[in-house]
Amino acid sequence: MRSNVTRHLVDTSGNRVKNIAENISSQLFDKNGHVEWFSLALDESTDVSDTAQVLIYIRGLDKIYEVHEELLDMYSIHGTTTGRDIFKGVEMAINQKNLRWKNLKCITTDGGKNMSGKDKGVVALVSKAVENDGGSKPLVLHCIIHQQSLCGKCLDMSEVLKPVISTVNFIRSFGLNHRQCIEEIGENDLPYYTAEFSSMLALRGPDVAFGP
Repeated sequence: MRSNVTRHLVDTSGNRVKNIAENISSQLFDKNGHVEWFSLALDESTDVSDTAQVLIYIRGLDKIYEVHEELLDMYSIHGTTTGRDIFKGVEMAINQKNLRWKNLKCITTDGGKNMSGKDKGVVALVSKAVENDGGSKPLVLHCIIHQQSLCGKCLDMSEVLKPVISTVNFIRSFGLNHRQCIEEIGENDLPYYTAEFSSMLALRGPDVAFGP
């Protein structure tokens, strides 16, 4: 009895999610509110069952210049995950939603070879499809999360903070600099305020000696 109830709840929830997805899709891609120009963001990752899951996000502009951002499609890849395999899923989603390749203006992916490969990657295949449809080559962006990860590996925190420390030391080194900074903030109604900060430069002077 309990298993039947559980199965019924699962079916009901699944149908409800499906109905919501279909409703959102109809709002975005029907004839009245059809997305004209759009960009795509792709993400491919492996779930706990070692199955590749590909997510396709769309950010588009409709005929009345309203911006929409939604999950366009999600599909599984049980075999290889080459650029061609992923591109087939993207192509299927584009065709199902009656979108035109030539209206694709930007694509964002990670740095994997299957995504950003020069000849056989998804980016190369998508760019070729856009150009074949009469459009200009789309702008290609690298995922910001991966950009942050790469920057974090090559930039030391001290290098990042050097400009901040230099600026603070300049402002706090002389009273005149500090007063002018406060006046500038007040005149421009900026939402900032000064915080108490002890700078080594503020202690320097002919009567102050450092060291033993």
